[in-house]
Amino acid sequence: MIDLLYTAFTIASYIWLHDTREKILKFLCDEISQLDLCRAIVIIDNGTEYYGAKSKEILGGDYLKYQPKSFNFVEKEMLITAPLSANSAVYLFVNQYDEEIGQIFQDLFRVVRKALEDLEVRKRKEELLNTVRENLKQFQYLSDKLRNPLAVIFGALEIRKELGFDKVCLMIEESAEKIKRVLDELSECEIQTIRLTKTIF
Repeated sequence: MIDLLYTAFTIASYIWLHDTREKILKFLCDEISQLDLCRAIVIIDNGTEYYGAKSKEILGGDYLKYQPKSFNFVEKEMLITAPLSANSAVYLFVNQYDEEIGQIFQDLFRVVRKALEDLEVRKRKEELLNTVRENLKQFQYLSDKLRNPLAVIFGALEIRKELGFDKVCLMIEESAEKIKRVLDELSECEIQTIRLTKTIF
């Protein structure tokens, strides 16, 4: 029991340091498979499988065909199953089982679920920050592009008597079209940022 508690504590402490789902799930698999209590562990994550087994024969069962909805213990197989996310699950074969062991694994898998969720949020926030940085560069570039047509408009208005009404109107119309295109680009950047923000918050 002490080995199990120590392993659970180690996983719960260090799982947050990993920066990919693959590393989190491989770490979980490696740590649990070292326990004497564990006969085999299989983690399926969006079609990718991670194994840790002392006996390969165990790994051929039908248990992999279903996605558990909640923490479960199948006494006949001495199998603990638990979801880790929508398309991820852990299947753990044990040598012994009691309420205390079950509670430790249930709590541990809850921590793993939280770590996976936290990783997704961190990735989305990083994506959002990158988009915001790119948009700020784009805003700066587009604001510079607005200066030219505005300068043409103001210049045309200043010398309107020399240019004539029709020429001034044409210059203003062309500049207004350029300004509209720049504003459309700005609007597209804004929409992209809002969409990304909604997926995170």
